[in-house]
Amino acid sequence: MDVTRVTKINFLNPGLSYEDRVGKFQTIYITAFLATNVSYSYSSSLGSYSSIYWDPAVMAQYRYYYNAAAREAKGKRTEKNSLNYIGPLVEVTFTKAAVTEGSYEEDSRRAVSKIGFVWGIQRNYFGRFSLDLNLGLGYFFTRGTELDYNYQLREVSQSGFTGLGNLTLGIWLNKR
Repeated sequence: MDVTRVTKINFLNPGLSYEDRVGKFQTIYITAFLATNVSYSYSSSLGSYSSIYWDPAVMAQYRYYYNAAAREAKGKRTEKNSLNYIGPLVEVTFTKAAVTEGSYEEDSRRAVSKIGFVWGIQRNYFGRFSLDLNLGLGYFFTRGTELDYNYQLREVSQSGFTGLGNLTLGIWLNKR
């Protein structure tokens, strides 16, 4: 048993992903997608506000799959990398959204970069349905607009620790 190449069309975060073997139980996973962002806020004086929008994004991960023998021993599916994994990731999202408290929405898209480490689970089923969920901790950095002490808008570097999470639902395209 070993890992294989998997190509998918994703529809929860619409996009395309490609994963290829680089070693025993090791892959590189690359995806280009539209990051789905949903927000809702409520204020007793201003009422409620909700929005949904999509930002273009790219992500690359190194994945080490660690539970192949245990899944195989239990008779569970391991084909098409239906395994659990750990590994680092790099993600860049191009957005106008404010990323820190006290910052403002930007006039034009700028890159928000994230680096981190995740644990994930991927399942690629016989009917071509694919599920991929990963969670972890990371660090982000970007440029943003904030008010300075003179109440003037200025561009500043922004960074900080952030939670990482990605749920991808899609269809794998490889031969059966």
